[in-house]
Amino acid sequence: MVIRTALLSLSLVCTLSACSSKQASPQAESTLYVQTGTDPLWQEVKDSDALRPHHTNTNKGFKGSKIDVNNALVEVGPYANNPIIQDNLAIHTVGHASIRRNEFERWTRWYQEDGNTQVFRLFKDEENLRNQRENAARIESFSVTDKWAPQDGVWREWEGRFTIIKSAGCALPHMCSIFQAKGNNVDHWSVMIRLDEHGNIWYVPRKEQPEIGNNKYIVAKNMNGKGFDVRVRDNGIDYEVYIDGNKVGNGQWPRTEEIGFRWGIYVGRSEVTDDIMLFTTGVTMR
Repeated sequence: MVIRTALLSLSLVCTLSACSSKQASPQAESTLYVQTGTDPLWQEVKDSDALRPHHTNTNKGFKGSKIDVNNALVEVGPYANNPIIQDNLAIHTVGHASIRRNEFERWTRWYQEDGNTQVFRLFKDEENLRNQRENAARIESFSVTDKWAPQDGVWREWEGRFTIIKSAGCALPHMCSIFQAKGNNVDHWSVMIRLDEHGNIWYVPRKEQPEIGNNKYIVAKNMNGKGFDVRVRDNGIDYEVYIDGNKVGNGQWPRTEEIGFRWGIYVGRSEVTDDIMLFTTGVTMR
C-alpha cells in the first residue's frame, strides 16, 4: 500500500516531477505510486562492478529506489485480484538474459513487485551489457516453462493490465515493446504491443506479412498515467489482440519453434532517451 504520511523526508521520497526530466500526467505524479530513494545515472552504474565484466551475463545486479504502488488505484479491472506468477518466472535484464526469482532482489533498479503488480523501469542512456549487441536495453519478464509448439487451433492466451507511468524514453521510430509473442529465434515474434514517447499504444504485427505489409497503428492515445487491459491469443500460426475488450488486430505468422509471451520494456535498436516506467497487474497465461 502507498505510504500516506506527509512527514516523509523529501530527501528520501520523490514523485515523478522531482525524479524525471519529463513529466507524466498529474495523476501519475501524485497518486499512482511513491518513490523512496534515488537512482544514480547510468554511467555511474556502468562504471561500478555491478555489471562487470561487460558483454557477458552477470548475476550481480544493482539495487534501486523503492517504488510503492498505490494498489487501490492501479489494481482494478478484471485482472486486479490475480497474484503475480510465482513459479518459473524470470526476468531478462540489461545484464543477464534469465534471472530467476531467488535473485530478483539484486535487480531492483529495473524490476520490483508490489501486491499483484510488477514494476518495470529503464533509465536514460541505459544499454544492453550482456552481449555485444548495441542499444537493446530491456527489462522483460517471462515464464521459463510456459512455452508451446505451434499447433493450428490450439490457442494460448496472455491477459493482464498495463499502467503507463513514464514513456518519454520510448523514442520513435522503434518505440518500446511492452508485449511480444516471441519464439526462441529472434525472427519468430508474431505481434508486439508498443509504447511511444507520447504515451500512445501501438499494435505492431510482423513487417514481413505480405497480406498486410507493415500495418502498425495507434490503438490508444495519451496513456501516461492511465491503465488498460490486454488480452492476446496465439496458436503459433494465428494471433489476436484485444485492448479493453475490443479486438484491435489479428493476423498470421506461422512459426516452427517454441513460443512464449514476454512483457515489460524492450527498446531494441533505439537509444533510451529518457526514463521509462510501467506497471503490469494480474498477468495470467493459459
